[in-house]
Amino acid sequence: MKRLLIYVHYNKNGEMSPHVRYQLQELRSLFTKVLVVSNSPLTEDMKKDLLTAQLADQLLERVNRGFDFAAWRDGMQEIGWSNLSDYDSVTLMNDTCFGPIWDFQPSFLEMEADTQVDFWGLTNFRATKAFPEHLQSYFLTFKKPILNDKSFLTFWQGIKEYRDVQDVIDHYESRVTTYFLEQGFQYRALFDTIGESTEGMLHPDFTYYHPRRILEVRLPFLKVKAMDANQSIAPYLLDTIRTQSSYPIELILYHMSMVNQPDSPYLLGEKYLSPVVPEMTSFKGRVAIHLHVFYTDLLREFVDVFETFPFDYDLYITTDTESKKAEILAAIAEDSYKEIRLTGNRGRDLFPMLLLKDQLAKYDYVGHFHTKKSKEADYWAGESWRQELLQMLVQPSAEILTHFEKDPQLGLVIADIPSFFRYNRIVTAWNEHQMALMMQELWERMGMAKSIDFTKMDTFVMSYGSFVWFRYDALEPLFSLELDVNEVPEEPLPQNSILHAIERLLVYIAWSQNYDFRIAPNSRMITPFVDNKVLNLNGDLHPPTMVDFNYMGGIKGALRYIVIGPARAIKYIIKRMVAKYS
Repeated sequence: MKRLLIYVHYNKNGEMSPHVRYQLQELRSLFTKVLVVSNSPLTEDMKKDLLTAQLADQLLERVNRGFDFAAWRDGMQEIGWSNLSDYDSVTLMNDTCFGPIWDFQPSFLEMEADTQVDFWGLTNFRATKAFPEHLQSYFLTFKKPILNDKSFLTFWQGIKEYRDVQDVIDHYESRVTTYFLEQGFQYRALFDTIGESTEGMLHPDFTYYHPRRILEVRLPFLKVKAMDANQSIAPYLLDTIRTQSSYPIELILYHMSMVNQPDSPYLLGEKYLSPVVPEMTSFKGRVAIHLHVFYTDLLREFVDVFETFPFDYDLYITTDTESKKAEILAAIAEDSYKEIRLTGNRGRDLFPMLLLKDQLAKYDYVGHFHTKKSKEADYWAGESWRQELLQMLVQPSAEILTHFEKDPQLGLVIADIPSFFRYNRIVTAWNEHQMALMMQELWERMGMAKSIDFTKMDTFVMSYGSFVWFRYDALEPLFSLELDVNEVPEEPLPQNSILHAIERLLVYIAWSQNYDFRIAPNSRMITPFVDNKVLNLNGDLHPPTMVDFNYMGGIKGALRYIVIGPARAIKYIIKRMVAKYS
């Protein structure tokens, strides 16, 4: 059989997600010819890969006008209208689904062999007051009888380039089925939803509102939008795919992280680093380690671990005074480090790292650590915190770097939440929100490619203490920011400083650079009941009145409390009075 696939691709971030490549690879054997029509620009590397790997025979780039229907129209024109009837079937597909999750070939051949069917799709949308019953357009196959009929060309040559996607749905997706039925042709859906229960569904769209049923009937494709639309059951959808198919769920995780935000709860549940045997030889990428040494008595604690590493690395040490530099020189051998640099007592550990821009830019992977202590509660907030960070991010450095080498999409590895922050309700939405505007300002200054509104987020995913392994390219915008030392407050550092904002930005900067992140697990097992207890304390969750304002923004922080407290009290009084007299 001579079959043509016209496959429409679009990515708002200008990349081609790995699940698209996988999809084309798995479908390739079914089709004689594959034309990929991209509604977003393709890089030269993308084009070369598609053609060299024979995932596509032909490519067409166009502006995203008229969405997929106009793209299919242009694809047919590229093939040649008169040439379409040379094929036994023409399949129109877009990249809005994951799969094939299960082997698609038997279903495809079954539908192809059904002589009672002139065109078919994967799912149908049942009739409503707004729409007639119709095949959903993410996958449509038209057979020879339709291709030979003039009605086929009439429909597709008449496609207009609507600017509103709803117009495309109203005029084309919901009407293409009835149009060809009126011409005397018959259709079939691989998963016919007519007899299915729609209890609890807002609309009879199983691809969106009932993805669990899509998997139950083993339909080979799952709509991308089904994951974010059903976040409460998304972990179980992923479990079903993981346990009942060979489809690599990493493709789903990466795409959903990149096209939306990387920190949805169902995604975080999949972000742990998987166990891996570390590469014992040198890595292909160059490795740098930055250690900021403020407390020299902790230097050996880190260097002793570094010296056990089975891979090559260059160590850069920063500190704040000449006397500390002398102590460092006396404590470690000269060949143990690449450079020791004085950076002053400004900016804690992060600003010294940024001052090493020219040095670190020469490396592929960078590990950033510092001699962490806490004067307020040295064991709980200092010793235990540092020890857990050492265990999560420093000791397993070889395993972490192996993950970087194996996964080109991995840009950042952070530590899991230290136990101190699980036993103590410190990171709250109220306080996190105080840093949102500063984060937004830095985001705009860096000219990040992706759009995000931190003011609408409750909390942020970050590496507590700013210990982190990263691919330099993933955080390059931060180094290019050229932060001035005068922008960094002097000690004692306010609680919500620019450094705290940067600490919370790292994951999202990597995301905007189209890199994913992973979490190094904490070996200390703590029951989630602790989180449930600590985060759901039944009491006044407003800011406490006994506050050391030196750590809460100084005078500005105090003024903020003066305004916020009375405002909330007035709001509460009005709310109670309205409730009482309504």
